[in-house]
Amino acid sequence: MHTAIFETSCASIIDHIDNGILLLDSTNCILKWNQFMARHSGIQSQAILNKNIFEVFPDLPRAWLELKLKSVRLLKNYSFISWTQRPYLFQFSAKNQIIGDSLEFMFQDSTFFPVTDPDTGDTGVCIVIKDVTDMAQANRQIEEMKDITQTLSNIANFDPMTGIFNRSHIEQLLKMEFKRAERYKSEFSIILFDIDYFKKVNDTYGHLAGDEVLKQLCQAVSHQLRDSDLFGRFGGEEFLIILPNASAPCAKIVSEKLRRLVESLTIPFNEWKIQITISQGLVSYQEKMTDPLQMIYESDLAMYHSKKQGRNRASQFMFNEQCSVTL
Repeated sequence: MHTAIFETSCASIIDHIDNGILLLDSTNCILKWNQFMARHSGIQSQAILNKNIFEVFPDLPRAWLELKLKSVRLLKNYSFISWTQRPYLFQFSAKNQIIGDSLEFMFQDSTFFPVTDPDTGDTGVCIVIKDVTDMAQANRQIEEMKDITQTLSNIANFDPMTGIFNRSHIEQLLKMEFKRAERYKSEFSIILFDIDYFKKVNDTYGHLAGDEVLKQLCQAVSHQLRDSDLFGRFGGEEFLIILPNASAPCAKIVSEKLRRLVESLTIPFNEWKIQITISQGLVSYQEKMTDPLQMIYESDLAMYHSKKQGRNRASQFMFNEQCSVTL
């Protein structure tokens, strides 16, 4: 093939390829500007050749781009910039323009590589621009779907008032922990507690005050627990805590910390300062237990034992022949 025909063919390929291609000389003047760049910029090659790129496109990130071009020329190695690092280099309009959104402009992957002039030895830089707007938009839709899925999960699993797990989810987590203990012969404990005289709080200060008490209580207790502990609202003012890998003595220590914590709380509401206490029932997993409902039943018995003993305390259900409840 004759050289002239070959060069003409190469030029035609460069012009018709669905990527932007521009060539800068050592002074950042434009030597090549293909049809992709002309079409998306609105500037034809004859109007832009031999002009400094920063004069034609003042919106370019000049400090960053000058450093990038200098690095490519110096190291004589290619460099790739993903749209996830920098959404775009040139402010070309997106195909499906969404005003007020980052998709207002075409998302771009940019590749830089050095080109040496065989006659002068000067090193220029060729920049290849790839339109990845569709990919970016698809990625955004995936992220939005993840957010929606997470939101739906939160609605399904969390109590909207207190922000902790709701009853159905904490029961599901208890079943999973029970099965894990059965399979691996591990230990865990649960604490069931409710607020003493909570009806009196509602009757004295109103239901909005009662709601605030529930929120503040859950926030304080959540901060006291380990990351591995599971905390859920079991009823109106009744709560369940699952303590993985916690023996009976460990559960007693936790319950006493919680008792002191709640007793020390002062919850402001309007002109009032509300104070509360809790009664707790503790149960630890035993191999003789048949299902997690047994643990709930026994912790409930222990909690009501605490109430009969004067409230503001914890009682532990001991699984033995007498099925005793101890302080």
